[in-house]
Amino acid sequence: MNLKRKPIFYEFNPLKKLNRNPMNHPESFIHSWTQEPFPSTVREEANRVLEKFSKGESGPDVEAFSIPLEFGTGGMRGKLGNGIGRMNEFTVGRAALGFIGYLSKKNKKASIVIAYDSRRKSKEFAEVTAGIAASLGVKVILFQEVTPTPLLSYAIRYYKATGGVVITASHNPPEYNGFKAYLSDGGQLVPPDDQKIISKIESIRDWNTISLLSPKDPIYKKMVKPAGKDCFSSYKKELSKAGILSVTLKPKDRAAMKIVYSPLHGTGAKSMKDLLNGFGYKNVFLVPEQKDPNGEFPTVKYPNPEEPEAMELSKKFAIQKNAHAFIATDPDADRLGIGVKNVQGEYVLLNGNQIGSIMAAYLCENYATSKKKKKAILVKTIVTTDLQEIIAKKNKVKYKNVLTGFKFIAQVMAKIDKNKTDFFLFGGEESFGYLPVSFVRDKDSLSSALLLLEILTEKKDLLNYMDEIYLKYGLFQESLKSLTLEGRAGKEKIRKSLESLRTADLLGKKIHQRKIIGILDYKTRAAKGNTSKSAFSGCPFSDVIQVILEGNAKLTIRPSGTEPKIKIYSSFQSLKAPNSKGEIPILMKDLLSEIKVSEEIFLRLAELS
Repeated sequence: MNLKRKPIFYEFNPLKKLNRNPMNHPESFIHSWTQEPFPSTVREEANRVLEKFSKGESGPDVEAFSIPLEFGTGGMRGKLGNGIGRMNEFTVGRAALGFIGYLSKKNKKASIVIAYDSRRKSKEFAEVTAGIAASLGVKVILFQEVTPTPLLSYAIRYYKATGGVVITASHNPPEYNGFKAYLSDGGQLVPPDDQKIISKIESIRDWNTISLLSPKDPIYKKMVKPAGKDCFSSYKKELSKAGILSVTLKPKDRAAMKIVYSPLHGTGAKSMKDLLNGFGYKNVFLVPEQKDPNGEFPTVKYPNPEEPEAMELSKKFAIQKNAHAFIATDPDADRLGIGVKNVQGEYVLLNGNQIGSIMAAYLCENYATSKKKKKAILVKTIVTTDLQEIIAKKNKVKYKNVLTGFKFIAQVMAKIDKNKTDFFLFGGEESFGYLPVSFVRDKDSLSSALLLLEILTEKKDLLNYMDEIYLKYGLFQESLKSLTLEGRAGKEKIRKSLESLRTADLLGKKIHQRKIIGILDYKTRAAKGNTSKSAFSGCPFSDVIQVILEGNAKLTIRPSGTEPKIKIYSSFQSLKAPNSKGEIPILMKDLLSEIKVSEEIFLRLAELS
């Protein structure tokens, strides 16, 4: 590109007189897009927005050009479109330049693996990222078709790369896309690298430094090579040795299972069917309307297996096929949902805490009867059910709670690798993300699906197994409430909400039936009441407040790291232990009612209602 060099952000003299940093002024962000290297159509749009802004007008178009799309610790995610606040070739290029520039500075022989999902512009953004790497002299291994995120995590380790990128917005609506960055261990960015990379990206203030190489460019052709089939073959080989296959099952048991699967228009179809078939599950039927990659996600409002509506076509097809179960993954195939039959023969969806607890119980109980000398470790996020903590304790498995985000589970896995005294058994989070193997460093629907089907085939009835878990370890119920608060006003409301909780005198107060006995603030590191600062061990500072209630219950509030939302997580153990399976539905109904009332009270305390 033959481009004139101009500053990325335009400076305004009046601001200098006010001793303010012009680089952070919304008008400067807009003005920078009225110049080259942006195409004329984009410059015209930016000029129209600049005129609106100067008149004091606002709107989505003004925000798109005046509020930068942040590259946070989870990467970057946003709506597609023009402007510094949207996902486009230039904002992706800037993120890639900062991230890959950081890697190449640390390692002169840096290499990177890149994958992408089925979304709008995913392939183009992957090529932009590959071009940036090539321009920096960094070798690239690029997947040639839509690829599940867990395979990208594995590929980084398999190819011994310095880092990786996957272009995905996970389960967001079609108008979104994202950029997720990984380090050499196959895990997402964690301290101290994350802040250094963010600073590197923010230091790029000249759009002309972003080299948008075409795949036809000689440098691109020289530096960018395709990922081979050997990577997935190696993944499957590792999976066969991972210790998650049932020792009691025979080939005919797996062959008899009928499973319906939906990739929800995403990346999973080819890999999931191949993997399950290869391990003996020959009767895997893909939902016809959802099997092909399609970034418009035409059959669902949200392509997320957490949403019951997204599972409807899978359920209908399962009825048609008389399947034992139906499973679905989100577009980048890291999350997994399942529906199974109850005693009446009707399909019932399991939530993320239940799925994770079933896997945790199966693996922990198997470990307890094994003769392994090394100690097993279970890792979960602080908003995931404490049922898994009790399961671990009773089976003499070590456990570790980490902040929300699978990257923190991967961080613990890296420490386990280093110490070599223990081994990783299972990691999970309530948002349908699980990892039952140690050779991947992000949530993995592929290995999780295989494990879950092994448990289903062996136990015959997952709902019955879940009831056995409740009777043995305790009856728990969880809930997640999300409030969408967009724009500057939304950000301010989220900030005020958390600050109001920090300044309130909550200890000893009652939330419905239970007294507040402890408060953990992961931002200020305050541990009040019946809590300990040891809870913060290994956790970076984070804007999270956890309120501990009597009877093994907790309420956690945090802003989303990827969406304009504030989230409230509830996890309550029943005050009365069930004596039989028949008591469980009655106690569960009471528990849900208690959680609903408790959430409403908590929302008022947080000034959100």
